Amino acid sequence: MNRGTKLVCSLQIVAALIVMTLAERTGDYPPISFTCPPLPPLERPARNVYELRPQDIKVVMALGDSITAGFGIEGLHEDPVLDLYEYRGKSFSIGGDVGANTIASWLRNYNKDLVGMSVGSHVGELCYGDVCPPDQYQPDKDVLNAAQGGAMIPNLVKHELRYLLEQLRNNPDIDMENDWKLMTILIGANDLCLGCSGEVPFLTPDDVEKHLTELLEEIQANIPKVFVNYILLFNISQVYDVGITSEYCRNVHRVLGIECVCVFESGNKGIHVRELIGNMTKQYNERALKVINKFALKYDDFAVVAQPCGLDGTAADLTPAVVSTIDCFHPSLLMHELMTKVMWNCMLTPSSEKDYTFNFWEPLKCPTNETLMYVY
Repeated sequence: MNRGTKLVCSLQIVAALIVMTLAERTGDYPPISFTCPPLPPLERPARNVYELRPQDIKVVMALGDSITAGFGIEGLHEDPVLDLYEYRGKSFSIGGDVGANTIASWLRNYNKDLVGMSVGSHVGELCYGDVCPPDQYQPDKDVLNAAQGGAMIPNLVKHELRYLLEQLRNNPDIDMENDWKLMTILIGANDLCLGCSGEVPFLTPDDVEKHLTELLEEIQANIPKVFVNYILLFNISQVYDVGITSEYCRNVHRVLGIECVCVFESGNKGIHVRELIGNMTKQYNERALKVINKFALKYDDFAVVAQPCGLDGTAADLTPAVVSTIDCFHPSLLMHELMTKVMWNCMLTPSSEKDYTFNFWEPLKCPTNETLMYVY
């Protein structure tokens, strides 16, 4: 997501003037770690997407914005330059740093040769509306994490997918035709933030449908053997409900105003804007589901599954510990780990049984050799 040019000079001032108390940063959260036992080798690989199991996945990929790029994960640093970095190796869906609790690192327990995980950190890669500079990727660290800070839904096909296809085709460790691949997509927050701020018009639901249809058509046509995790968009205005409980976060939004400012408006104006965002989020998700349903049960080597876990009550039991101390907006490391657990469980649950709440207390689902990555 876009960050103002005043960020570097303001961070040290904010850190000096505002102290987040320990009480504001703690909460009652379960320890997040992968505790599942190893599994014996599969008797045979999945013959189609309806037989796909976690152990079949050989390649991980991701599309998205600064959340998936890992901005803000480590919070404030003594060196403010580091506050502009993305910590992709810890990103919930695709991070591959040693010891990281991510979907990709958990999958690596079943396939030590898993390909595609992003690693380490580097200065942020930013899109500016329709413009995403093509030469800012760092393939040695990004690998198959194509997410870009500030990315919007229209950026996915014309920029992120282009990078991803190039990397897939040029990686000697990937058998493009035969390796099963997992792609995770989380997008839409910038479309809503820029829309409510008035910087650009809201992306219309019709445009959401058009762009997502194009994206999934391109993925299906160009990437064989792929399971797409499409994470339905949570209501970003709920970040206000988390931050309002923290004096530190209230001051960050008042002093800096660097992220999705309209969400943190006060009074009746703020109430109206947050209701508007909630309504637009619902419409975006309805169109996403409409598009996903067009592709349902049509292919043997392609599936896209909506993951709704977190749509309802996302902020109900969360404290300011889940947001970055940089901007009290982006997810902290704790939140990335909670997202890992929730989305892992969601991915391994049939559609009719998926939990719509952000249930991070649910026991970790440990797969067996019969556990599927459910298409329906």
